[in-house]
Amino acid sequence: MIGPLIKRLVRDEDAGMLAVTAVMFPMILGFSGLGLDVTTWYMHRRDVQNLTDMAAIEAVHTSHYFDDDALSAQVQSFLSKYGMNTETYTLSFSSPPTSGAYAGRNGFMEVVVNRQAVLYFLSAFYGATGKDFAVKVGARAVAGTLVIGTQCIVALDETADRALEFSGTAEVIAECGVASNSTSDESIYVGGHASLTADPAMAVGDIEVSGSASLTTNSPLQTFAEPTVDPYESLDIPPISGCDVTGKTTANDDAVLTPGRYCGDITVKGSNVTFEPGTYVIDGGDFVANSGAGFYGEGVTFILTGDTAGAVGTVVINGGSVADLTAPTSGAYEGILFYQDPKASYRDSLAKFLGGADLLFDGVLYFPSNDILFSGGAESDPSCMQIFGATVKFTGSSIVGNDDSICESLNMDVSPQIRIQLVE
Repeated sequence: MIGPLIKRLVRDEDAGMLAVTAVMFPMILGFSGLGLDVTTWYMHRRDVQNLTDMAAIEAVHTSHYFDDDALSAQVQSFLSKYGMNTETYTLSFSSPPTSGAYAGRNGFMEVVVNRQAVLYFLSAFYGATGKDFAVKVGARAVAGTLVIGTQCIVALDETADRALEFSGTAEVIAECGVASNSTSDESIYVGGHASLTADPAMAVGDIEVSGSASLTTNSPLQTFAEPTVDPYESLDIPPISGCDVTGKTTANDDAVLTPGRYCGDITVKGSNVTFEPGTYVIDGGDFVANSGAGFYGEGVTFILTGDTAGAVGTVVINGGSVADLTAPTSGAYEGILFYQDPKASYRDSLAKFLGGADLLFDGVLYFPSNDILFSGGAESDPSCMQIFGATVKFTGSSIVGNDDSICESLNMDVSPQIRIQLVE
């Protein structure tokens, strides 16, 4: 009698789902609870990391004024303002850091924060002990003082792809920093067989090194950084007045030019052309040097301006030219060699410096509204040169010098710019 009853029970499928549900429900509940606890764990982890990042930056700031216990108290006070309960976490400092890429480097602060995080689902099963189930959540951050300048090659455009570009066979040694204010994923681009040596390399967007190109720097690449300030945008332009020279000025062999307002182009055709010290205002014209031209000047500034945006000219120095120009060491335009009026039509023309290794410039080349093509420059040191353009492209070899004594004599900014920044 019992055997047939067992067989009937096995074959009976009524209320099968109820049995399955009875078996599966604890599993579903368990996985849901664990999911809740894992999510809680990650939220605590993110919160602690954010607070640790802030603590590291605050510690570097505060370390200039406090040491040891006083420093710890200041940072703890800072964290308590952002909701960190002093009874549930531990805070530790290491300066210099003891691990990571900045281990042993002075000026950097390593901060480690640990906090107990309660997992509520597991606490329900742990409640028999009278305590919550908690896990330790930790985070680490390193911040420090980074040198971000002096920048001697700067692309000012805020959106252009490859705003600062080194391509072809360019070999550029910048004895200072390079920067791009563009937000592009290729804000600074080093490609082809080009090589760039600069310290630091900084971009508001990203930095791309492709192909067999190389970028050598002593400090980590600074991507997604703050924009570089334009230090020359407010320089006063000489007021419009009568023309000292009207029409195109052509300088042949052994010509000597004097400062003044030139209403038209200045074209250097010959060799051994001398520019006497002073300010040359080129009103409604370009500065052009033909292939094979040779020109020299000490204490000179060339200002490109015009009565309308479209009238503002540019500079074209062709290949094979020989030049040795130095900016003034005093006066309103000290340190300024070429200055384009910022009101010029934006990116409508190209400033070309194509003279190869025979261009020796000491001073600022400022073209905020022009793209700049630089196929070569000074190969001799010491020198001091800064290049500012809407975009800047190098295709030839060059040394962009930043000799302290020369830059100081020209009153160019050679003091290092620093910024407290999170690095790990």
